Amino acid sequence: MQIKNLISAAVVAAATVAAPAAQAAFINGGVSFVGGFPIPAALTNLPTSLVSGLSSFDVDAVTIGVGASGDLTPAAGVGTAFDFSNTSVPQTVFLAGGFTFKVLSWGAPVPTAMTCTAGNCGDAISFSALGEVSGGGFDPTGFTMSWSANGTCNESTTVPGTCGDGETASWSASISATGKEPTVPEPGSLALVGLALAGVRSLSRRKTSEA
Repeated sequence: MQIKNLISAAVVAAATVAAPAAQAAFINGGVSFVGGFPIPAALTNLPTSLVSGLSSFDVDAVTIGVGASGDLTPAAGVGTAFDFSNTSVPQTVFLAGGFTFKVLSWGAPVPTAMTCTAGNCGDAISFSALGEVSGGGFDPTGFTMSWSANGTCNESTTVPGTCGDGETASWSASISATGKEPTVPEPGSLALVGLALAGVRSLSRRKTSEA
């Protein structure tokens, strides 16, 4: 009986060693979030800046998930956005569809200073980020994010080049899950992403002005 038990134990141990390791269920997919700011309370640098001078972002709590795909499809529709600062980590920025989106690393901000044309003024800011998305029964997964905001106002009739009234501002964030574990890159890596965003924005503005 003792020998039989030893043989059984050896068979179980061998089967355990031979069994393949459980595969991690990482998230694949993407989603974009859009929202606004409490006006004008969130725009703290008026009248000379709408969003370009911000480092802390007081956003409306309600956000809408659009263009959701893959495993992040449930994030479509109404979600929650949180105020954040792009100088500190980690920070939870969105809750949607049972998923939590937390930023682990911010890229350098790329501001576009206020300009005024024909009585209308506007400015912008954008930056990249890397983070972790969790929920939905999946393993925590890395994501990349591009975040941008735009502000507009009516030019002041008494102080040209500044806002007079009619301030509006909106933001959008595009998130793509990496399908693997979250990583925090070297600061230089995100700086390069920030420069790329700046180049895209500059090219877009140039094409708009030439149109």
